[in-house]
Amino acid sequence: MSDEPTIRQRVETALKAGGVEAGAFRQIVGRLLGLSILHREDSAIERQLYDDAVRIEGLLMEYFEVAGFRLFHEANQGYFRLYPPGARAPGLPDEDDANVVDAVRARLSVDFIACCLALRLLYSEDLLRGSINERNEALIPVERLNTTLVAHMRRSLPARTAREKLFAELKRAKLIDYRPNPQTEDADALIAIRGTILQFVADSAVESLLSEARAADEGNGAASPETGNET
Repeated sequence: MSDEPTIRQRVETALKAGGVEAGAFRQIVGRLLGLSILHREDSAIERQLYDDAVRIEGLLMEYFEVAGFRLFHEANQGYFRLYPPGARAPGLPDEDDANVVDAVRARLSVDFIACCLALRLLYSEDLLRGSINERNEALIPVERLNTTLVAHMRRSLPARTAREKLFAELKRAKLIDYRPNPQTEDADALIAIRGTILQFVADSAVESLLSEARAADEGNGAASPETGNET
């Protein structure tokens, strides 16, 4: 019989060394698998779980790595994000492994993807302006998000019911904080873009979006003299 410690024994040893209860470990793992993110500022419970996760960060990294996941820790903004096998993760090298677990990947709508790109662009703009608040959030009106979508992606936010569902999905992914106010017009309602957007959308995706927009503008500009000659 082998004297090698079991996985359970290794986990228990690491938890004891870090001063973390087994129940807290299960909650940390469950939240990361279920939501992909654990953010310190979301609630008192998440604050405690995040602090526990920091104490056993090495264990968590190894635990998820064995299953093919990759765990990213953004210490400056206080969150962990978990990427499924094969996912491209900003700030982490791409994997060559072609055996991707597609079932783990969320099926994202076109509106969700477009909003993520726009939110990343807007956050970067406010970051350059120094307009980020003490919670690492960029506060923008809904109308500014819609204007950015129209300008760069030639699409608008969906109608109210679908829009509320979209914002709820973005909030569940912990990319925004949004609390509609019945006293405020929809266009003037504020969205808090969270710093987590930086790790959710890669720089290359934003650069590609801006390049496509520039190319479209140049194409429209090149066509205008011909139109003028015909009149």
